[in-house]
Amino acid sequence: MLGEVFGYVIMLGILSILIIVHECGHFLVARSFGFQTPVFGIGLPFGPYKAVGRKWGTEFRIYAFLLGGFVAIPELGDESNADAFGVPLKPFHKFPIWQRALVAFAGVAFNILFAYLIMLCMFLFMGQPSQQTVVAGFPTEPTLAFKAGIKKDDIITKIDDAEIANSDDAVSYLGRHKATLVHINVLRDNKPVTVDVTTNENGKVGMMLTGKGAVTYRKVDGNFFQVAGVAAERLWNLTRSMVEALGDMVTGLMSGGKAKVGGQTVGVQDLHGVLAVIKIGADIAKQDWSQLLIFTVMISLDLAIINLVPWPALDGGHLAFMAFEAVRGRPMGERAQGEIVKWGFISLIVLMMVIMVNDVTALVNGKLDFKMRGKDGDKTETKTTTSTAAPDAKNGTGDKPVDTSAPSNDATPSTPAPAPAPAN
Repeated sequence: MLGEVFGYVIMLGILSILIIVHECGHFLVARSFGFQTPVFGIGLPFGPYKAVGRKWGTEFRIYAFLLGGFVAIPELGDESNADAFGVPLKPFHKFPIWQRALVAFAGVAFNILFAYLIMLCMFLFMGQPSQQTVVAGFPTEPTLAFKAGIKKDDIITKIDDAEIANSDDAVSYLGRHKATLVHINVLRDNKPVTVDVTTNENGKVGMMLTGKGAVTYRKVDGNFFQVAGVAAERLWNLTRSMVEALGDMVTGLMSGGKAKVGGQTVGVQDLHGVLAVIKIGADIAKQDWSQLLIFTVMISLDLAIINLVPWPALDGGHLAFMAFEAVRGRPMGERAQGEIVKWGFISLIVLMMVIMVNDVTALVNGKLDFKMRGKDGDKTETKTTTSTAAPDAKNGTGDKPVDTSAPSNDATPSTPAPAPAPAN
């Protein structure tokens, strides 16, 4: 029981740190350009707070509800205006679009940088996560892999001369070799077999990949810069697949109410947020602390991706208004922009309420219980997707297969939804 409570506390701390990192990006870039930053708050900006100091024209506060943080940048056209926090402001200065855009993007950039630093440290001191990559099956129609002789339960060890440490490696390698003959080395009944197959124009062969067995960490050969390059490539593949999964999900939900993501059909009821992230993260923390690192990377990337969505109240919304201003030559009218922001914010609140209902329902029904694969190959019972998406086979912590004939090019989280707490 004590360990479970400690896991929840750790996850709350991780979420808060990631959001504060995001806000520090906004704050530091805004200060460097001379924007006013009247308040930097740790916690959500409502309820009682304690002012802990004032420096650089900024009052630093700690709020009662400690999850997250914010920075007020009124000259960015932020949600924080002259009267929002009762802090006196200087006359506003008009900043060029490129400076405002950099301030708006800085939070996203800091989340990506933070994710990369975690990944780099993990690769340097622990090694690259490694797990057997198993063919879980094929799409309904005969595929290139099936016709070539790949069989279900084959364990992929190498493709050409490239070692395959996880399903991410396999999908990434195939994706870089479009319309190319590749030699897939597998273990079948503990015997090595080589299968030759030509990828399609998208670098896919049509097979579902999943992880099997416990995750181990394999030393990355090379000097610091080579290891840094491997970590950057891994982060790029992870980010790309999360973006593609989000695109698949949005397209599917808008067209028919259901989306096909990573070989799974998902609907609105499968979108999850803060509560799911905390519950799954706490379960991971109880079972394998090392896996909490990659989960933290995923959450940080999710914050970055979601905040780039061009939706009012998110960083992407600010950037969209700036793009409109750049094309038009002058800002959108205050009344029109105010209406867009108002309804955008309302729709965001409605979506967050739906996600919270999903979280509570899934928690009550036990759908958020997360069991990692052990050395005996036990499968997770988690069947939901979360805002950062539950970790899956690529990290050795789930049983959701990745369809290498589907749009996703990576064995990554299957369905990103709105971030745990949108950072402004």
